[in-house]
Parts: sequence; C-alpha cells; structure tokens
Amino acid sequence: MTGSRGGSADDLQYDNDFWQFSLAVYSHREVAEECLALQQAIGLDVNLLLFCAWAGTAAFALSRSDIEAASKRVAGWQEHVVRPLRNVRQDMKAADYRDLESFRTHVKKTEIEAEQIEQAMLFAFSRHLRESNMNPRDVVAGNIKNYFEMARGPEGLKSSAPLLIEAALRVR
Repeated sequence: MTGSRGGSADDLQYDNDFWQFSLAVYSHREVAEECLALQQAIGLDVNLLLFCAWAGTAAFALSRSDIEAASKRVAGWQEHVVRPLRNVRQDMKAADYRDLESFRTHVKKTEIEAEQIEQAMLFAFSRHLRESNMNPRDVVAGNIKNYFEMARGPEGLKSSAPLLIEAALRVR
C-alpha cells in the first residue's frame, strides 16, 4: 500500500481523531440510517461523507478538488476491499445463513477494520489541508454539499444530510 493509496501501512494512524469522531457520530442510529440511505440511493461512500463532516468540524473547508483527491486516494481500497466485504456480508444476510452467523459476524468485523484503514488513509490525506476561519456549521454543510455535487453533479444538490450535520456539530 504505497503512493496514491495513502502512504505505507506503517504511516497510517488507525486510531485517530477522525475515527473517534466517526464512532461517536455514527453511533446515533438516525445518522447511520441517513448515511446508509444516501449510500444506497445515490452511491455515496459513507466514509467520505463522514470525512467531509469531520473535516468541517476541524475547520477544513474542502473544495471539490480536495474531495476528488480524497476520493481517488481511497478508491482502490474501497473498490477492491471494502465493497467486496460488504457484498459478502449482505449476501450472507439475504441468503439467511443462520447456521453461519458467527462467520457473518467475522466478515462484518473485517469489513469495519477495512473501513478503519480507509479512514486512516483519509486522515493522512487531511494533513495537507488548511484551516479556515469560517463558521463550523457553514464549513460542515459546505463540505457535504461539495461532496454531493462532486458525486452526483447538479442533481446531488437536491440531497442533504441534516442529521449528520447536527450530530457532527454536537460531537465536535
């Protein structure tokens, strides 16, 4: 894992401020449901969505090009590791393999670990960002708006994540 994939594995800090923020925000059931609904409906990456919120609370105003660069940084990991693990877990659930629930639980744990690695890559990416002096609510909302627009074009501006924004501002 080198170069455009986020640096070497030794350089990644797995238990970082972004990971702790994500655990706190995502623990709110309604936030998790909102994020998953956006992932299902319009294909957003929940980790990038959380990154946009966290970056805003850290006063990092993300331009569309920042979000595109962050997305590229984790795209291979997301495509080749996180999504396949998610698909296996969801397929097992849909097939109702009750006698294999312990294995499904193991796959879910591995999926979460893979997402933590993705977040460590995004946290490493954040080291080059500059702080803004804007209102935190505006920065969080602006980052999320820019992600929707980057991911979905002008159509993305019809979407929002109000529960995530509120939870992010409470956690910060």
